[in-house]
Amino acid sequence: MTNFIEPYNTDWEIEFEDLKNIFYTELKEFEPDILHVGSTSIPGLCAKPILDIDIIIVNKSLLGVITSRLEKIGYLSKGEQGIMGRFAFRQLSNLAPSTYNNRKWQEHHLYVCFSGSLALKKHILFRDTLLRDSELVNEYSQLKMNLIKEKGMTREKYTKRKTEFIISVLTSIGLDEKELNEIKSANI
Repeated sequence: MTNFIEPYNTDWEIEFEDLKNIFYTELKEFEPDILHVGSTSIPGLCAKPILDIDIIIVNKSLLGVITSRLEKIGYLSKGEQGIMGRFAFRQLSNLAPSTYNNRKWQEHHLYVCFSGSLALKKHILFRDTLLRDSELVNEYSQLKMNLIKEKGMTREKYTKRKTEFIISVLTSIGLDEKELNEIKSANI
């Protein structure tokens, strides 16, 4: 059995809030929205213990200066990685973002998203749907637990297999076929 997911942990929200404060301090003049998305943002949902954080910007011309600021505090820009309007940043070490006290941070995926991008829309709609529906959270948790019990499961296979569930939720809340196809092609 491969076990790379954990039961929900309230420390995830605390860690997000601490990270949000660092990002907001670094980028405050741009007044970004900073959101906790992904499975770690859903109380009761098991998840890989990796936070997903979206920094939302309206003015696309700010991407360069924001990228420079994030690189200065310990991130590597990975670009869009095939998902338009969502720019990925990875920690160079567990000391990113760098702080005066050299704090070690939980692993996290940081994204700068253009407001109105499909990637951001998907993150918010999926998260908010789960936050409103505890039965859906239980169903998603059960799927995840079943997947990690499968022989030969890897993180890559796991991600692809849970995409069907995500697509079904997004379909049920009214995403159009073009948007759904774009999400499928980016995740499968």
